[in-house]
Amino acid sequence: MFLAAVLSFITGFTQKFLFGIIGENITINIREKLYGALLKKNIGWFDVRDNAPGILNSVLATDVQALNGASTEGSAVVMESTFAIVVGIVIGFCYNWRVSLVALGCVPFTVIGGAINTKFQTGYSGNDEDSYKEANLIAGDAILNYRTVASFGYDNLIIGEYDKLIEGPMRTSIKKAQCIGFWFGFSQFVQNAVFALLYFAGAHFQL
Repeated sequence: MFLAAVLSFITGFTQKFLFGIIGENITINIREKLYGALLKKNIGWFDVRDNAPGILNSVLATDVQALNGASTEGSAVVMESTFAIVVGIVIGFCYNWRVSLVALGCVPFTVIGGAINTKFQTGYSGNDEDSYKEANLIAGDAILNYRTVASFGYDNLIIGEYDKLIEGPMRTSIKKAQCIGFWFGFSQFVQNAVFALLYFAGAHFQL
């Protein structure tokens, strides 16, 4: 167990370090090319409201970082999970194929909980993007035209509109937290139930 812990530390550190370097290099290259493409756009392209500086800064800051997590970190998790599943199945069938069959029969319940949790996260995040986009547009326009805003006394009006736009994502985040907590608890319940079932199944087959 001590050797397994040391090996896990070495492999885990190597995985995070190497994939982190790859992810940061990808992020830098994408931001450089995207920024270069923005500089080559026609001046009229920036007059479109959807191409405001606030939106473009949000794309460079958040969207590129999300691409980094989906490409490198996601690949690392997929490779690690696949390797763990394959090795676990091989070891399980080598020691006790009956208990391994019981474990494989319980896997779909855990997968269903994880899939529903992921579905909730994806749906809520997609709804928040439009609200944040409008909020970034208002904030960017107010900053660029701050003299006009100050001269007409529209400070409180713009702040109120900004609060309304971010109020929707805040409520969505609260609902998402409740749903994620429920499905996380469901997945943990299924996992503990599987462990208990495997324990009793192992004891039964040994008897």
